[in-house]
Amino acid sequence: METTGSDAASLWQGILDELKEILSEVTVLRYFGGTEGVSLANGVLTVRLPEGKEGAQLAPFEAFVTAALAKHVGGGGASVRYVRPEPKPAATPARPDRAGRVGEGGGLLPHLTFANFVEGPGNQFPLVMAKYVAQHPGDEASRTNPLFMHGPTGVGKTHLLHAIGNLARELNPGLRVLYTTSEQLMNEYMRQWSAGAGQSDTVKEAFREKYRTPDILLVDDIQYMAGKQGLQNEFFNIFNALKDARRQIVMTSDRAPSEIPDLVDRLVSRFQSGITADVDIPAYETRMNILLLKLRAYPDVTLSQPVLEFIAQRVSSSVRALEGALATTVNYARMFPGNAESAVTVDVLEKTILRNYIQQEEAIVHLTCADIQKAVCDYFALPVEELTGKSREKKVAGPRQIGIFLCRKLTSCSTTEIGRAFNRNHATVLYSSSTVQTLYKGGDPETATALKALVEKLGRTTGDLN
Repeated sequence: METTGSDAASLWQGILDELKEILSEVTVLRYFGGTEGVSLANGVLTVRLPEGKEGAQLAPFEAFVTAALAKHVGGGGASVRYVRPEPKPAATPARPDRAGRVGEGGGLLPHLTFANFVEGPGNQFPLVMAKYVAQHPGDEASRTNPLFMHGPTGVGKTHLLHAIGNLARELNPGLRVLYTTSEQLMNEYMRQWSAGAGQSDTVKEAFREKYRTPDILLVDDIQYMAGKQGLQNEFFNIFNALKDARRQIVMTSDRAPSEIPDLVDRLVSRFQSGITADVDIPAYETRMNILLLKLRAYPDVTLSQPVLEFIAQRVSSSVRALEGALATTVNYARMFPGNAESAVTVDVLEKTILRNYIQQEEAIVHLTCADIQKAVCDYFALPVEELTGKSREKKVAGPRQIGIFLCRKLTSCSTTEIGRAFNRNHATVLYSSSTVQTLYKGGDPETATALKALVEKLGRTTGDLN
């Protein structure tokens, strides 16, 4: 079988549709978004990757992709080959313009502002810090440089980054603001080494000028620097150059600096030298406010209060999932103009419209703090009353910290909810989790043995602890 163009594109889309049934639509969009089938020859489907994505990122799904392809083309031996996008014509490296902005808008999304960011108990501190650095970038006296915000996927960290840049620009249009991701940073860093001999020095100089001159550098998903020694060395120099010049650095990550695996100690210490703020999963009231705010973007659709309450209750793992559930519901409601409130009911949402979202949420929230406390108590032969009590003896404090760490890694509970379950405050939850992470990362045999046994008992793997 041999084909090209639109036929290959249709074949690949069919495979992606099948993967959505197996892996979930969210996973497929995240990892395969922007890919395109370009040709099929001798059982090999060639798929073009979008800019910035590598074939290695899709390797974990190879078995699913190959099986789906075999069903479509018939027989075994079928495979997928990922290729990078065709190189664009050489252009003059981006330089700051007279207003100091690198590229059009510095990578900022103008619609992500503080005005449409919903405040709640889980994000009050990072929100206050984000507003402060936007108003006082590079302020040394307040120790807000750098600002490091961390938390689970989809809780608003990226929104805060863009909001910082947009407010800073609004207050001072001459500021040089640059938003990037660590993946984009890595791609540009690697481009230095692939440049021809005649261009190498020019490309390196452009890279340094781009990243060492902004007044505010916003770096998203810093955790993807883990294990990339060359990039870490380069970013160490970027960080120092900006800090020495009193320029503001803001970073986000899915975990605290000390919990990022394979991150060199000198970067960890620098990331911790300013303010570290935890962005938590939004509480129910915050989720309701988010839905009400986002619903304003759909003036043609009216949803009942019970429907909104159902979405807020059942989709709780992230703001991104919440927005997706709302958009899906709105698109369904539009099929019944003038009759949406009676057509879109809680029963319909649960059984059809949001069934996939709910299944994903149930998989995330299946484990509770109580489940983990029971497993920890059984393993260490402790009564729950001691684990959640006031004792600071090592035989109790150690297991308690392990329990808190597992709750942060294996449940969707906020730090406030975990603290409540263990009768501890927010700071203690963060300290306990960081302590266990350091011991585990450092190869402490007692901690590693306990965690391995506990995750297996809870039906998970040690891979869930990364």
